[in-house]
Amino acid sequence: MRRVFFPALAIVTAAVVIGMVTVSIQQVYAPRTCPGCLEFKKLTHEFEKNVIEAATIGDPNIIPGLLDQYNEDVRALDLIPGG
Repeated sequence: MRRVFFPALAIVTAAVVIGMVTVSIQQVYAPRTCPGCLEFKKLTHEFEKNVIEAATIGDPNIIPGLLDQYNEDVRALDLIPGG
């Protein structure tokens, strides 16, 4: 029992730590108080929803098109001057 328990616990702990670090990094780099932040958040939410829907119905081939559209929409917000 102990031979299985400790490796499984180590794997679960590593997954949790990696998840926490990933979430922390994403929050650090997310725009905070810019004029287009609300629109950026809406676009990101819509993009995530569409990707999850595409994965759920089993059609991952439309995800590159969704990413291209999201990229164009974010660039149109002009959040980064000269970017």
